[in-house]
Amino acid sequence: MTKVLASPSRIFGVCPAGHQMGDEIVIESTVVHAVKGPICYVALSAFTDQVTQIQRGERVTSHLSCPGCCFDAGPENRVVFILGSPEAWSLARKFSAYNWARLDGRATESSAYYCDLCWQLTQAGDYAQAEQAIEQAIKHLQPVGQ
Repeated sequence: MTKVLASPSRIFGVCPAGHQMGDEIVIESTVVHAVKGPICYVALSAFTDQVTQIQRGERVTSHLSCPGCCFDAGPENRVVFILGSPEAWSLARKFSAYNWARLDGRATESSAYYCDLCWQLTQAGDYAQAEQAIEQAIKHLQPVGQ
């Protein structure tokens, strides 16, 4: 079974479990290891379907929002995690960065073209070329503040 890596992709407000950017979790079969940072059992409760799909090779990356932040600190305090297979982890993190920039309104026609190309290459299993395409998409984003 494929190992799955997970890390916060964006943190809104303050995570009640203490997750920070740069934390990393490794899931091997059914065993969870914290490489850096805490392991929040409520966040992990949301991981099951996506982890299974990555382990089966049905996808190489996924985003999900922690459902638990609403319990203690309110919905404005939440963590969005990125999950990915080791062979596509670098690609997954770059795609996530691009996606947040897109949601922040920084996408351009050129960046969207390269993002679409990245997705096609990812679907074809060509992660190295897909990573190059998403790097081009990132280069074609509007600068911050414009």
